[in-house]
Amino acid sequence: MELGLSSFLFEDYKLKSKLPLLKEEGINYIEVKPKEGHFDYQDPKYLDEISKEFKRNKIKVVSMHMPANGVDISLIEEYDRVWSIREVEKTVLALLRLEGEIIVVHPGSKIEDEKERKKRREKSEQSLAEILKFCEHWGIKIALENTLPGKTGDNILEILEIVKKFDSENLGICLDTGHCNITSNIYNYCGVVECLPEIKDYLYHLHIHDNSGMEDEHLLPFKGNINWQEFTSVLKEIEYKGVFMMEIRKSVNNKEKETMKNIKNIYLKLLKGL
Repeated sequence: MELGLSSFLFEDYKLKSKLPLLKEEGINYIEVKPKEGHFDYQDPKYLDEISKEFKRNKIKVVSMHMPANGVDISLIEEYDRVWSIREVEKTVLALLRLEGEIIVVHPGSKIEDEKERKKRREKSEQSLAEILKFCEHWGIKIALENTLPGKTGDNILEILEIVKKFDSENLGICLDTGHCNITSNIYNYCGVVECLPEIKDYLYHLHIHDNSGMEDEHLLPFKGNINWQEFTSVLKEIEYKGVFMMEIRKSVNNKEKETMKNIKNIYLKLLKGL
């Protein structure tokens, strides 16, 4: 199980400028976050140039997150939903240029009226069917991520239900540990550790971060209340083969280099327990 890092840590900077730091700290696997001023997924020339930079710094792009600029595949308004599908498909094409493997997709964003929850899920699945067909054509895997409370797909078991419904080798689950910790605390849903045996056959990807069970803090493991020793122990039992992808927010007090050293140390600590 290799260590990876989401570029979420550097989202306020040009990603290219941070690649030497990743190389220096020995982090060889990355998930890219598309964001203006950080990573321009819509510019083919930029993609070709940064692809060379990844290779020069010996960094493998494992995954890419879907855009967060208003993209929501569960929207009821047809124009906005179709626009969202196309934006996700653009990131798939960007991922192909970087020789990546997994596109991380949220089933939907915040539901303002709970009466619309069923309809939003239906729209999400309708969109997902189209995106999945696109990804199957290009050989890219979708990792459907459990979301925060109040959003479409905020229950990890609902995510499992959706994935099973499609029954495609190109569609699996991205377990976001922080999101799951919050929903299990607030709604008494299946917890971070407890869900692993349930989703093991469909677990393609991880977003690793910690919190206290109330806010989406994106803390380093052991800074919140998730039982990381038990989590990694069960990961071993279910024979998870993917990347241990850290999705950490930059601390106000810590510099990026210090944060990355902490990430490496925590990862090594967890490996020793396996």
